[in-house]
Amino acid sequence: MRIMIRYLFLSLFFISVTACTTKNELDLESTRDQKAAEINAQLGARYLAQGDLEIADEKLRRALKQDPKLATTHWVFALLQERLGEKDVAEKHFRKAIHLDPKDSRAHNNYGAFLCKLDRIDEAENQFLQAIDNPLYTQADSAYVNAGLCVLKIPDDDKAEQYFKKALVINSRQQAALFQMARISFDRQEYELAMDYIRTYEKVAKHTSESLWIAYQSEAQLGKKTNAEDYATKLKIQYPASEEAKLLAESYWNAGRKN
Repeated sequence: MRIMIRYLFLSLFFISVTACTTKNELDLESTRDQKAAEINAQLGARYLAQGDLEIADEKLRRALKQDPKLATTHWVFALLQERLGEKDVAEKHFRKAIHLDPKDSRAHNNYGAFLCKLDRIDEAENQFLQAIDNPLYTQADSAYVNAGLCVLKIPDDDKAEQYFKKALVINSRQQAALFQMARISFDRQEYELAMDYIRTYEKVAKHTSESLWIAYQSEAQLGKKTNAEDYATKLKIQYPASEEAKLLAESYWNAGRKN
């Protein structure tokens, strides 16, 4: 009996060691897979940004296989599927990412942008606000701008203005917010205010045809002809084929007819 008990004890001992070793090996393999998934997700995002969709797809699918619970992979894969026109698949992975990590503000922000393109404004706005709700999110100004741009589709200029101003409180150099506030101010015939935003905007960003057109019209309305002509010249030289350059030419022609 004593021999049998000893044998039983030793058998259990070796089983325990083997199980422990196997568990450690599995944990190590799992850790390796997680790290590999993170690397492949980063590579997938990089290739997606570069427009190399085929390699992005390869890297992201590999990451999903290595670690299906990595939220980042799901929302980056969703962005890829959106680019490929697979909207249902994209939404599925956006939702999966948020389910896995409800505090992933990048997932909320990107999902909001996706929903806004589908004109699901209320849902999109909610996603942007959830992104902003995370105090650790370093791009809350971007989410505020996205929320503002989205509600402009209603259109709701007043609510959009609130979002753009909040973005500027966080980041006074936020280019999109500065431009949109200049546009809103111009539409309200608040030309001095529009130019205040334009002057800040041109310190942090390259003028677009739209911003030059707003600047030209605002200065013209304020009676600052020299400043207006400077913006008109820049518009004609930098964006000769733009719609705004055509509008400028029409305004000159109409002014000539009146004279």
